[in-house]
Amino acid sequence: MPAYLATPTFKIVNNSILLITFSGKDRPGIVSQVAAAVHQHGGNWERSRLIHLTDRFAGLLQVSVPQDQCEALRKDLLAVSGLEIIISDANESGGVPANEHTLSLVGADHPGIVHEIFSELSSLGLNVESLSTRTEAAADSGTTLFRAEARLSSPDPIASDTIREKVENLAHDLLVEVMISEPEA
Repeated sequence: MPAYLATPTFKIVNNSILLITFSGKDRPGIVSQVAAAVHQHGGNWERSRLIHLTDRFAGLLQVSVPQDQCEALRKDLLAVSGLEIIISDANESGGVPANEHTLSLVGADHPGIVHEIFSELSSLGLNVESLSTRTEAAADSGTTLFRAEARLSSPDPIASDTIREKVENLAHDLLVEVMISEPEA
């Protein structure tokens, strides 16, 4: 029988899930160093968000690693020069499928805008799954605009119209435009 038709054998390994947060002065090689440590200990880089902000490079990643390699991986990650690292144990949660909504917001930037909008969303029982924000100069006036894109969830169904009404009342006072929608299936 050809080798490609043979039934593969798998070694059952108990893995741990680690959440790794890091930040350091930006320089070439940060991702390579972190990835090398994960790989060296048999880990799998599963999910991540990495970004350059001002002169810093920051990341949040989820890795699975064999349980017997966790401490060695922690030690090697903490030894990476120039990085501030936090490593937390996590559990894979099956969870209840969430009801999701997306939010897009643009308006005049001012201190407190994130607090004001997301306090309203929290009061409806919405959880922030992801949030991306940025500021930019308006093309016509040069004033600073604030933009936000968020993915929101809730364990219970909430109508997009309910969210829209709650946020639009506040949006009028904040001089922002808000779009709420349910992600396409």
